Amino acid sequence: MDISAIYAAGLARALTHSRALRFARVKVAEIQLYQASQVKSGRAARDLYGALGPHIDAARGSFRESFLVPLSGVPDYLHQELVKTLAKEDAVLLGPTYPGPQA
Repeated sequence: MDISAIYAAGLARALTHSRALRFARVKVAEIQLYQASQVKSGRAARDLYGALGPHIDAARGSFRESFLVPLSGVPDYLHQELVKTLAKEDAVLLGPTYPGPQA
């Protein structure tokens, strides 16, 4: 295999991961911005998914269709961003009915 082909494949993979990560960050930022009161009440109740289920499900569906179904090897960056940003590094805040990371 040509070294330029290897480089191109690596670059394409890195760009895919970068796009997926950016997509996840934007979706979570939109939830925080447009659903601020629900985010606050969901954190207080320790059930963000209960408060924001339709918004989280819509973001999960979009992420799955854009990055998980057509591509392999892309982690669930959306789940990671939900835990990191929305739940402030405390996955328990997502609530008992949150389905967890997508495979």
